[in-house]
Amino acid sequence: MTFLLPRPDTEIAVSRRHVLRLGVLLGAGGLLAACSPGAPTQPAASAPTVAPQPTVAAQPTVAATSAPAVASAPQSAGVTNAAASGTLTPVSLQFCYLKNVQFAGSYFATTQGYYKNAGLDVTLLPGGPSVAPEPIVVAGKAVAGVTHTAEAVSAIINGADLQIIGATFQKNPTCIVSKAEKPIKTPTDLYGMKVGISDTNAPIWNSFVKANQLDASRVNVVTVGFDVTSLASGEIDGLMAFAPNEPSILKLQGVDTYTMLLSDFKYPLVEDVYVARASDLKDAAKMATLVGLMKAESFGWADVLKSPDTAVSLAVDNFGKDLKLDRAQQQLDVVAQNDFLADADTKSHGLFWMTDDKVAGTVASLALGDVAATPEMFTNAVLAGVYKGGATPS
Repeated sequence: MTFLLPRPDTEIAVSRRHVLRLGVLLGAGGLLAACSPGAPTQPAASAPTVAPQPTVAAQPTVAATSAPAVASAPQSAGVTNAAASGTLTPVSLQFCYLKNVQFAGSYFATTQGYYKNAGLDVTLLPGGPSVAPEPIVVAGKAVAGVTHTAEAVSAIINGADLQIIGATFQKNPTCIVSKAEKPIKTPTDLYGMKVGISDTNAPIWNSFVKANQLDASRVNVVTVGFDVTSLASGEIDGLMAFAPNEPSILKLQGVDTYTMLLSDFKYPLVEDVYVARASDLKDAAKMATLVGLMKAESFGWADVLKSPDTAVSLAVDNFGKDLKLDRAQQQLDVVAQNDFLADADTKSHGLFWMTDDKVAGTVASLALGDVAATPEMFTNAVLAGVYKGGATPS
């Protein structure tokens, strides 16, 4: 994930890039120190700007139903008796990045009273290039956090008391973006092409090559930074990117693109996952808090799917106002990211649900990068309490 630092005199675009570093960021026994690398500040008009598959092996899969793909809050989403009596439980939710449209579901949960309905007073904590959710959640400073799958898994491997309790993105948004006039549609189309890969994305590239048994010597890989200039200018033919991000940047620059998702070619992964302390899942009171939190998040993200324009307004005009976000880019980003939120599985089981197949795919993809994930690192126990066998919060 890269970003452009906000400047007081201009409206800038805040970048959002998925950097799946496959565990190489963690030292032995150490927790991740940063969620994402940074990119230089550039003008919004010309600068580039800116989501595995889980379920606990022992967690039974909820039978498919005909319920709608997104959750709908009750018409009277008012404050519950607990909220009305002033007995809200104060908790925090830690993001891995700045308050842009990436976390719009939480903004709806705040403004529509979904957290209060659950008896919670939730503080949304922004992340950034020097903030990682994992140690903050482990320390009990946040009841849950939103982070990247490989980073959460790596933290667990290094001893963190964490479990992955849900996945915002049901499909891996990492992609190879190319110009529409010279599209890269399949892995073998990469042969003979010049492809830009950042240093931090190199482990993903190497894993993708392994997954598709590509002859890496037939691809001209060049090291690039986190902007799209080299692709826009024709210096390179393709760029490893984040589907809800760089294609939007290029579109705003008048460049039509083609996006080849890695998840469509043997590299599945759930992304933007929620983590909580594993020990909290064994505590009845804390488990109830997590169920309430995720119920509110489900209602909030259902609103993002239904009202993307409002999601943009909440990000640009309210929660991320100080960032001077680029409205046009946020609009493109939310539309693009919505494609990764809901699918047939969420229609059957509810948003964030991690099926056994998706968990298995995620574990296999991470293994290509020598990250030893296990199905036990993922659990639907909290979501089972949210949906109770259906696909909408009950």
